Amino acid sequence: MIPLFGPVPGGMELIVIFIMAILLFGVPLTIFGGIFVLHRRSQEQVSELRDEVDELRTELETRERERE
Repeated sequence: MIPLFGPVPGGMELIVIFIMAILLFGVPLTIFGGIFVLHRRSQEQVSELRDEVDELRTELETRERERE
């Protein structure tokens, strides 16, 4: 089986990468980097949800106009 996106690290590899990052950069920098990534992802998800809500609102408004 050939992976579509190339070799992606799995569970054990991610643990080893995390341990190496802690050893190289220290605990605070690694934790703050992880928090920053999580914050960025959550902001992207919030913006995607807002876009979807706007699309649904416009669709509802057009359906209501068609009924009248």
